[in-house]
Order: sequence, then C-alpha cells, then structure tokens
Amino acid sequence: MRVQVKGLHKSYWMDRVEVPVLNGVDLLIEPGELVSITGASGVGKSTFLHVLGTLDIPSRGTVLYDGEDIFGQSPAAISAFRNRNIGFVFQFHHLLPEFTALENVMMPARVARLPDRRARDDARAILDLVGLTHRVTHRPGELSGGEQQRVALARALVLRPRLLLADEPTGNLDEHTGGAIHDLLFRLNEEMHVTAIVVTHNTSLAARLPRRLSMHGGLVDTDSAGPLGREVPPPP
Repeated sequence: MRVQVKGLHKSYWMDRVEVPVLNGVDLLIEPGELVSITGASGVGKSTFLHVLGTLDIPSRGTVLYDGEDIFGQSPAAISAFRNRNIGFVFQFHHLLPEFTALENVMMPARVARLPDRRARDDARAILDLVGLTHRVTHRPGELSGGEQQRVALARALVLRPRLLLADEPTGNLDEHTGGAIHDLLFRLNEEMHVTAIVVTHNTSLAARLPRRLSMHGGLVDTDSAGPLGREVPPPP
C-alpha cells in the first residue's frame, strides 16, 4: 500500500485548551517499504501511528491510501477499510485470555464476517507461517511472551492486510526473543509484500530497517534512507 501524508495536524483538547501533537507532517511511503520511526516519548509517534491506522481522525491535513482519502468516508466505511487493509501489533499483545491462539487469530476474519471454515483455515495457515502450528489450541496464559507476540502478529496479518503498523512490538520482550520477532517481521514483509511501519525505542531494530525516520516536536525528520531503502543524497 502506498501511504501519502500531506500537512497532517492532530490536536487534542484538555480543559478547553488545544494541545497540538502533530504539527504538519509530510511523508510518502511506497508499497512494500519497511520503515522505522524513533523518537523520545511524547513526540507524537503513537498518535501518528493511530492516525495512519484510522483509529484517530486528523485535525487538519490529508492521508491518502493508494491515492484514496479514506477519512472523507463514513465511520462505517472507515472501520471496514481498517479491518480489511490494516493490521496492528502493539507492545501489549491484547490477546483474549479465554480463547485459544487459533480463536484469537480468527477474530478479524469473524469481524469481517468470513465463513467460519475459511476463517479457521486462514488462521491455521498464518499461525503456521509464524511457527506456531503446535500451539493452536493453547490459550495465551500457556504461551511464552514471544509466542504471545507471534500470535498477535498472526492476528494482525490473517486478512492479508496491505499495511502493518507496529507500536513497540518487542518492548516487553528480552533481547533474544525480541530479535526473533524482528527477524519474523523482516521475513513476513518479504513474503507477504506488506508495507510495514514500526514505531520503536529499540535502536538496533531501527538500524536494521531499510528506511529510518525520527520524530521531534510532532514532525517527521528527514529520512536517513529514501523509499525502498535508497540512500538520500545530502542537501547541496
């Protein structure tokens, strides 16, 4: 998916006082790119990701998905677009403890009202892809932290979204387990050709991604690498 952001502003209101978070972001992300966004806490990284994921609405500016302004549509249409085209992975996996790994991964397909057999088959296929075939009947409490995050990743990808948004996906994992999740993100990006944007404080992960962005004061800084990993020449 191609994502183009033009003059993006986002503010919140607290006690009748406007609190700006995003201050005119401009950015172009090409289909299939794997992008990291780093920055200190409070600079707007998660807010930016929530707007890109249509979980929040811009105050001003435009976000185009393959040239289409989704925010100009009805809330129901935005929700349907999000369910079918965008996958989310968060620092906290948000798995439902009473359901098995398979049932958790099936949830987006059920929301999309796919036939139960297809939802089950698709969930099994993506769990196999992330290496959890042997864990499909286990509940979250019976899985390790890394396994739980792999289930969350499978859930995000079960509908084969065109855009994957990950907010600190390895923040609660040890270095070894986090590295395994990083490797899995790379492999899935390559195999599924999904555009992926990863917000992280993990500098080693950010350094490995082909395109690296940082945020300061509600703005995205100049790329350290251009679209599809091509290095950006220094300014004249």
